[in-house]
Amino acid sequence: MLYAILKLIYKTGLQVFFRRFEVRNRSLMPDEGPLLVVSNHPNTFMDPIVTASLLRQPVHFIAKSTVFGSGFQSWMLRQMHLIPIHRREDNPDQAMSNDEAFAASFKALQQKKTLLIFPEGNSFNQRRLRKLKTGMARIALGAEADTNFGLGIKILPVGLNYTAPTRFRSDMFVNIGEPIVVADYATASQQDAQAAVLTLTEEIRQRLENLIIHTPTDEEDELARQIEAVYKEHLAAAAPPDAPAYEQDFLLTKAIVKSIGYFSQTAPARVAALKQKLNNYMLQLKRLRLQDAVMGKRSNAILQQSLLNLLYLTVGFPVYLYGLLHNYIPYIIPSKVARAVTKEEEWYAPIMLTVGIFTFPLFYLLAGWMATGLLDLTWPWALLYFLSLPLSGFFTLHYWNTLQRTQEHWLLFQLFIKRQNLISDLRQQRQVIIAELEAAKHDYMEELKLPFEGKASS
Repeated sequence: MLYAILKLIYKTGLQVFFRRFEVRNRSLMPDEGPLLVVSNHPNTFMDPIVTASLLRQPVHFIAKSTVFGSGFQSWMLRQMHLIPIHRREDNPDQAMSNDEAFAASFKALQQKKTLLIFPEGNSFNQRRLRKLKTGMARIALGAEADTNFGLGIKILPVGLNYTAPTRFRSDMFVNIGEPIVVADYATASQQDAQAAVLTLTEEIRQRLENLIIHTPTDEEDELARQIEAVYKEHLAAAAPPDAPAYEQDFLLTKAIVKSIGYFSQTAPARVAALKQKLNNYMLQLKRLRLQDAVMGKRSNAILQQSLLNLLYLTVGFPVYLYGLLHNYIPYIIPSKVARAVTKEEEWYAPIMLTVGIFTFPLFYLLAGWMATGLLDLTWPWALLYFLSLPLSGFFTLHYWNTLQRTQEHWLLFQLFIKRQNLISDLRQQRQVIIAELEAAKHDYMEELKLPFEGKASS
């Protein structure tokens, strides 16, 4: 009962927290077990919330034993379907046994339940898949071996891709992979159980890596993000429109990362030179408090958009103040709580989501009660007032983002008037970078005989 209530609450919260929440290949998700769901783990508690919200059936979670306390806390976590597992790194000086966790996992799968495991073990806010632990393969093969491979366990790989894991109203792309039938490893497991575990673990790793943006190092990830900022719009314009925008965006990023890996091996000097130009260009933009997006627009288009934005900001200012008055406190409290509770960025989003689930409804109810009592509102007016609170909140957020974009546009105009040579130089640098990226794309496709780079990783 507790699990069902929390799932409903969090599922609603996710639709508010993320600006765009997209799922690819949802039809591949089985509606029943025995099922073992495995996923990358970039965003701590947000990852199980996202994954479990997509499955119709209840999900049991494998969690590190250190989150379990004693008494009420342990009882609560078990009611939420968490199964504790001991990790050597949590208690390196003690001999740990996971017999209880494995027995509970076997029992859950034999009862045709669904388990969720994050085989990386720890959560890090990075666009990469770290080394996988073998526990999920041992659980799957062990449970099947106990019944002579007659259970029919499947392993479902799920790739979680966040545009900004710690930011409210960012984008979420969930990439579902083809399930793995564990019984296919029956012969291999019977011949050499340990080798089968390693083979299955490697199969899971490859599948997960294909479902996410995987950058091997922080340096390559930074380069990929810079190329995305400057060049992805050019790639998207040439891409065939046979895939949804969110899927196309993912494939383009995958192609960029793949091409960086290729040139890092075949032409490292070329990559180093491009990296230097991008770093210099981005550093100058940062010093001027500009984004690359405005540099690619024509001056007339920026002026026209700025004037429209100014009209919108003027007309919408009273609504902005109304929304700010009613939403600032419940909006700022989750952020303050998250930063007070932890310094680890990976925990910000789930804490903000959890706290926000309570602060917004409670504050809205309090505001509605006070307004009804003070203004003696009839129920239709009270309902209208209550509905205006979340709507004005979304408007206020959009208004603030528009205000920031408009400020950036006017800053660009001021620089263009006062320091025209500087802006011209930046735009020239941008054109040189884009020309080099175009040449690299041509060479890459010619070498690998690809019809279009955006489809390279599909």
